[in-house]
Amino acid sequence: MKMQEIESLIVRKLPIDSGKKNVLNRRLKKLKRDPKGFFQSSYKKRSAQILSKRPVKHRGNNKFTVVSAVYNVEKYLDDYFRSLVEQSLSFKKHIQLVLVDDGSTDNSAEIIKKWQRKYPNNITYLYKKNGGIASARNLGLNSVKTEWVTFIDSDDFVSSNYFKIIDDAITEGEDVKLVVANLMFYYEQNKTIQDSHPLKYRFTDKRSTVPLSRLDNNINLFVTVTFFKIDHIKSINLMFDENIKPNFEDGKFIADYLLGLEKGNAIYLKDAVFYYRKRGDGSSTIDNSWQNKGKFHDVLKFGYIPMLRDYKNRYGVVPKNIQFTVIYEMSWHFHNFVNKNDKLYFLDEENKVVYLNLIKDVFEYLDEETIMSFHLNKFWFFYKVGVLGAFKNSEPPFQIAYIEKIDEIKKKVLVTLFAYNETPMSITINKIDKIPCHNKVVINSFAGEIFSHEYRNWVSYNDLKDILNVKLFDQSVKVSLKGKLYNNGVSVNEIRNAFKPSKHYSLDGSWLFMDRETKADDNAEHFYRYITRNHPEQKCYFALNKSSKDWQRLEKDGFNLLDFGSDSFEKQLRKASKIVSSHLEAHVNNYFGDNYGFSKDFIFLQHGVIKHDLSTWINTKKNINVFVTTTIDEYKSIAKSPSTYKITEKEVALTGLPRHDALLNNYLEPEKVILIMPTWRHYLVGESIGKGVNTRSLNSKFFNSEYAKNWISLLNNASLHKLVSNYNYRIVFAPHSNIAPYLPFFDLPDYIELWSSLDSEQSIQHLFKQVTFLVTDYSSVAFEMGVLNKATVYYQFDRDEMFSGEHTVQRGYFSYEKDGFGPVVTKESDLLVELENVLKNDGKPLEPYKTRMIETFPFRDGKNCERVYEAILDLDRPDTSVTSVEKIMEYAEKAITHEAWDLALERIGNALQHSDITQAQAEEITQIKESVLQTGYQNEPVKLANLLWQESRVEEALDALRQIDDIEASEELLRLRVKLAILNNDFVLARDSQKLLLENYNEQCTTEDWQFYTQLASI
Repeated sequence: MKMQEIESLIVRKLPIDSGKKNVLNRRLKKLKRDPKGFFQSSYKKRSAQILSKRPVKHRGNNKFTVVSAVYNVEKYLDDYFRSLVEQSLSFKKHIQLVLVDDGSTDNSAEIIKKWQRKYPNNITYLYKKNGGIASARNLGLNSVKTEWVTFIDSDDFVSSNYFKIIDDAITEGEDVKLVVANLMFYYEQNKTIQDSHPLKYRFTDKRSTVPLSRLDNNINLFVTVTFFKIDHIKSINLMFDENIKPNFEDGKFIADYLLGLEKGNAIYLKDAVFYYRKRGDGSSTIDNSWQNKGKFHDVLKFGYIPMLRDYKNRYGVVPKNIQFTVIYEMSWHFHNFVNKNDKLYFLDEENKVVYLNLIKDVFEYLDEETIMSFHLNKFWFFYKVGVLGAFKNSEPPFQIAYIEKIDEIKKKVLVTLFAYNETPMSITINKIDKIPCHNKVVINSFAGEIFSHEYRNWVSYNDLKDILNVKLFDQSVKVSLKGKLYNNGVSVNEIRNAFKPSKHYSLDGSWLFMDRETKADDNAEHFYRYITRNHPEQKCYFALNKSSKDWQRLEKDGFNLLDFGSDSFEKQLRKASKIVSSHLEAHVNNYFGDNYGFSKDFIFLQHGVIKHDLSTWINTKKNINVFVTTTIDEYKSIAKSPSTYKITEKEVALTGLPRHDALLNNYLEPEKVILIMPTWRHYLVGESIGKGVNTRSLNSKFFNSEYAKNWISLLNNASLHKLVSNYNYRIVFAPHSNIAPYLPFFDLPDYIELWSSLDSEQSIQHLFKQVTFLVTDYSSVAFEMGVLNKATVYYQFDRDEMFSGEHTVQRGYFSYEKDGFGPVVTKESDLLVELENVLKNDGKPLEPYKTRMIETFPFRDGKNCERVYEAILDLDRPDTSVTSVEKIMEYAEKAITHEAWDLALERIGNALQHSDITQAQAEEITQIKESVLQTGYQNEPVKLANLLWQESRVEEALDALRQIDDIEASEELLRLRVKLAILNNDFVLARDSQKLLLENYNEQCTTEDWQFYTQLASI
């Protein structure tokens, strides 16, 4: 083939349109005809393009100074300088830099001086001992000689037209006192820019001018993006407060600058972009501030409180903008620490008390109306309820009940409501009180104290036309459905339509099973085998990466496999009626990001027994329909009330894990083997490099971690080798799958056998049966050993760190010392001692651990899969249960406790009308009813009389009204007394009461009232 034909063939196959192909052909012809001329022409064109991108140096009307604190930022200084000296506004004529070296120990000074030599008239270098960013800026302020000043941090940078846009805005603006630029994040690790700051709403227009007197929700927190007039700074002797650390010195400075500036304007500029560097090593100030004690003391004591006090003293009230500033700042505290108490591990109890008291002091200055009107930074109603209750001892002016789910098969709706104090709530269907068939109180906490309660109630309905409403005896309630508020209730039909799946989900009745996308041999695989063996009529699929080693094994066993992430997988995932998985990560539970439109049931088989508090994570899952549990304590911790888990008894099933059936089946005589099986640490994971969460790169810091050092030390301990040799035991090391990539560097002794789930032909279930006992740190695999009555020794060298809150683990109901299946040690030497103790006992568990194992597991009958299957089938069965008399009275007692007497009587009445009530129950409940009538309405005689009258107890009703002195009798009481007296044939009392009515309430009386009195007087 000729060269010309090859060129033509290549061009034809290129994925470009015909126009571009023609241009490419012309250029190829020119290159062959005149190569030199081709490259000269290309050079001229590219040079012109490059020059066109270089910023044109403009002259402006204002001069600016940038004051920057510098501390060990050698990596970033060149970027900082380049972004400033290459501004489209002439750097030499308009911009001054004052860099204050705050005692840097790297090469920052040399880099500054290098740039200073290039621009000696524009760059000032100052040095001081390390004292923090506030002290450095204060020193720099003394060198400012321009009209305007800003404070760009030395590790950040700005857009090339930044100062030109600022200059134009000031020149064209009127009475400008403050200019604010647009902050975006620059992520150093992947070199991406994100316009995702919560305050970006201020930049909807290219230029917005806002009077300083009406800043309201235009919150200003960063001097790095703000330009100030130096004359005003000097006139009020304004400085950065050096006591405010680790941050908010900016916010306080801005607030102090604005205090007293009652005239003038602030300008917000969308296209003047400031890039805040999010460092790859996580060392940015914002990243580290939440582990600094000053964030929880100094910022509040020296920042928020003095700022609020100064404004209150000056104006009598704190302006909305300043209140919003503090609420915004505090909202981050609530986002970070509500239900995450362990994350405050670095604060002792005394410091927590001080922190909470400071928050209360802060909220003394914040009014309830402003708190309720704050809608920024996802400060949801939930947070407002908690803040008002915990820090202002008050409640919101109204309440919101949320519709979260509907179960059309069982005809139930899930209604939730937040309140600080326990409150009697009535959910009504067609104005009739409905007792929840499942209820849950979720405790939300903050810094170890109650933040709010969440009431979660499943209530039954009868028909789609039914109207659901919520009542509180002392507050109005709005009903929220998918963000829409209803003031007078909502129909069940509207609820159903709101949760109606999209057309993308057309179900075919199939069940889709999955363990990890990279590995099977967990509860999903075992349950799949049970279903296909015992219920072959059920169409089933099993999802797995085709590259997984388990693929061929399962394919050989006849599994109906789907390649995870493939088109066929996604197609069947949309059709499946049930998803059955041992894992709950988003790529399984919410693959398409829409909770599958609530179109299908999700059955969470679990990977193991939950022993820590995982509620913060599990509560984010919106579509769990069956939640499998194994032990009674685990079930209670998740399903019962009160709890930190949102999931209710409706969803949680005590069945046992499916894989335990196989574990207990076909007894295998244990070999003399010690299994060492450590868990993983989330902080050691590498970056995700594939679909799902289980495909990641290596972490270069792994071998420097205490985790790696301790396990490698144990595995290489000569005393361990001697110990197992003396007792003729073998050691099998079965690391977590995330450790597998690092194993070639472990340098394991020859006598230690390595077992890997990725490589072994042997099932992990077989391994558990094979070994005599286990060494682990925190693994729920200890429960596998417990089911088999095998000993465990817990080696927790990082226990204090693990439960400090620095990691994701939060303590739950389970105590390793009180509930575990073996001794707990923190030192390697102690571990060896405990190992020998077990070995001396022939590898069998010692007391009290042996008894614990027996008492922990309610099921060892090999029917876990059967129970799970029944729990799944029950999802499709209508609910025929009836609320019991006991349940109704339980709710009546709640109403009585809170003195919600009307609600109590309604529920008592429903109990007395129950078809299954016994004579003894009726007598007891009647006594309770009488007590409510006499106790609850002693100060409401008219109401009591009406209630008694409704029950045809006229004489008793009349007696209740006789107790009231005539002088205190209201018009309503007298009119009712007349009616009841006539019904009781006491016409004298009727006449006297009518006369008193005419005398005391003459203006309200009518001609008919006088005529009626005349009739009574004639009787």
